Amino acid sequence: MVTIKDVAKEAGVNPSTVSRVLKNNASISEKTKIKVKKAMADLGYVPNLAAQMLASGLTYCVGVVLPPLMSPDRLNDPFFMEILTAINDEATQNQFTVSIATSDTMADLKDQVQLMHRQKRVDGFIVLYSERKDPVRRYLMENEIPFVIIGAPAGLENETTYIDNDNQLMAKTAVDYLYSKGHENILFVTNDQSSDIYTERYKGYQKGMQALRLSSYQSALFDSKKATTLAAFIERIQNENITALVIIGDVISIRVIQFLSFYDIAVPEDISLISFNNSSYATLLHPYLTTFDINVSRLGRTSLHCLLEKIEDSSENNQKVLVPFTLKERESVRNLKKS
Repeated sequence: MVTIKDVAKEAGVNPSTVSRVLKNNASISEKTKIKVKKAMADLGYVPNLAAQMLASGLTYCVGVVLPPLMSPDRLNDPFFMEILTAINDEATQNQFTVSIATSDTMADLKDQVQLMHRQKRVDGFIVLYSERKDPVRRYLMENEIPFVIIGAPAGLENETTYIDNDNQLMAKTAVDYLYSKGHENILFVTNDQSSDIYTERYKGYQKGMQALRLSSYQSALFDSKKATTLAAFIERIQNENITALVIIGDVISIRVIQFLSFYDIAVPEDISLISFNNSSYATLLHPYLTTFDINVSRLGRTSLHCLLEKIEDSSENNQKVLVPFTLKERESVRNLKKS
């Protein structure tokens, strides 16, 4: 049976160095990590997880908390599968596994997280949403459990580590882009006016309109299950001569395009559309969506690294990490200046 000492001899390092590589210790250089991992692969070394757990007191598992799945749109959003894949891949690279907490309500979700912690099934949590009155976050903070949040800061910014995009800048960039194509009557559309990501993106839209000295509009609520909101939505577009929409995400954008087609309003011929997330839905149907790539893979990988730092050192300072975004220009925006 291959031991740490065998790996150390093969790599030409001390056994303690091999142990630190197994823990992905930041003090070990990338060059040394590569050399040690090659030695492990050449010798067929398999870490004794049980021994590591006993020695360190860790489970080598992280919990990932999904938001309450209260609607089909949230359940079907590709964002969650993409970011879970990124987190899992990065966890595997660091000799960790992933456990998922999910439910239909906040209360049940908090109970799941509490159970996972009390049964010592995880070393910390990555929370895939951000809400101001979140019982999960409150429980994690009260019990000094390592955790990070993917999403916009929602209060207690200095006491929590957040990994996010600059949502205000992204929405302002959307307005600037539409304006460069000749659009001035621009409406912000969402299916949820209470979330923090909506608040951040709507603020960015307002700032963008104000900077260009354009009149901003109250955001339009689009709920495909409520006839009253749908009627109000189409009425605003028609009465206010809206030429472009900034829509909260790709999934709702597809539904908006389908809804507009019933009124013979075509995208982008009659109205333009810009969205967020660059999910698989963006190129599912024509017109392909002009949308922001929020770099989901990097969000996931960065969140895992930040959490591991907190697990390794509980005194690690909280921080807000911004992941860059990219605008993907496709078919859903018409250039009015060429008309």
